[in-house]
Amino acid sequence: MVVRVFCIGSISGIALSAWMYLWQQLTSSKVYTLLLNVDFIPYFRQVDWNELMLNIFHIIISWAIVLVFFLLINRIGLGRWLSSIGLSLFAASVYFPLSILAKQSVPAVDDWLAIIIWYTGHLLYGLLVVKLTDLFYNRKFLGKQR
Repeated sequence: MVVRVFCIGSISGIALSAWMYLWQQLTSSKVYTLLLNVDFIPYFRQVDWNELMLNIFHIIISWAIVLVFFLLINRIGLGRWLSSIGLSLFAASVYFPLSILAKQSVPAVDDWLAIIIWYTGHLLYGLLVVKLTDLFYNRKFLGKQR
């Protein structure tokens, strides 16, 4: 299961990061900057993180989300779609506190274009988690789930 969590979390996290990067380039809305922003976290803000390290930090959070997803569907018995969409919407809801807490220039809490990009990206992330779960568990990609 650990390999699957890492694979699904990594692919989904990278896809979300690419989504935000693409939209930031197309619209100049700083959604990618917001996604990678850690300047409000004590000790983290004291380090000048490069983009790769910030993306790795984002991927680690994605691993945690996918782990919670598997716990919800396997231990608690919630459905895959309900768990995935619920976690994605929960993760997307951090848009507002992140926007408020950020020290650097990020989208405002009332920037509707940024909110739409942010929530759409996180919903696509949730969709990707379910589809990758199908690929990694229910097909012969890494063997069937035990």
